[in-house]
Amino acid sequence: MLDDSDEEKSSKQDFILACVLVSEYLTEKKERPTFYLRKRIEWEKHIEELSVEGPEAFQKMNRMEYITFMKLCDIIRPKIMVSDEMARVRTGKEAITVEITLHCLLRWLSGGSYLDIRLSAGISPAKFYSCVYKCVDAILGSDDLAYKFPSTEKELDEAAQGFESLSSQAAIKGCVAIKGCVACLDGYLLQIKAPSCSETGNVKSYFSGHYQTYGINIQAACDHKCRFVYAAVAAPGGANDIAAFKKTKNSQMIQKLPPRRFDMGDNAYVALKPY
Repeated sequence: MLDDSDEEKSSKQDFILACVLVSEYLTEKKERPTFYLRKRIEWEKHIEELSVEGPEAFQKMNRMEYITFMKLCDIIRPKIMVSDEMARVRTGKEAITVEITLHCLLRWLSGGSYLDIRLSAGISPAKFYSCVYKCVDAILGSDDLAYKFPSTEKELDEAAQGFESLSSQAAIKGCVAIKGCVACLDGYLLQIKAPSCSETGNVKSYFSGHYQTYGINIQAACDHKCRFVYAAVAAPGGANDIAAFKKTKNSQMIQKLPPRRFDMGDNAYVALKPY
């Protein structure tokens, strides 16, 4: 049997042993590795260097003119811009600008590798993908950039005049001028990996016999300036264009067009309304 003094002595020894073990653990424990901060791209300097190469240098790199790029930046800026103060607390650097964020997205969509883009921009791989997703969400969520199929009399007249002006130029060479067209329609097979049975009840419906690959049928329409006025994920890749088109709201919009107003497509589409 131990008396109170023996129990107290044993308790102190246990406490001392625990302190020694904790001390050794903290000593041997490696410090949390610090992340490496690359030198971030200086946007103004980057633009100056591109301008020296020529007026088309920026357009070739970003697939749009600089003035269009800045206009797009202004549209998405409210949804992307972050506080410099919070960025400095986290990384010790200023926040990633809207211009750099959009630059990353456009270079990536143009076929650039994220490895090269994030190095030139001076950001981490995780931050690169954060920029891409944030920018895409801002663009898709913008009312100013939303697709708008012509519906009012004024919009329909402007759309028809646009196509007529282009076809009138061709008419000089012996072609027939197109009057009344408000949009051009076509389908596109977006290639995908074969879906699993847990993702869809009919895997075979996504296989396109024509292209011999799995995909999704995308239906889209554009105006005379090749600007999209409608787009939709219409059907599995196995569906033909007319079957996919009939599933979209665009087919309903065309049915409601006034007389002598129509969409144009290739011979995959049948006339849905009398001219």
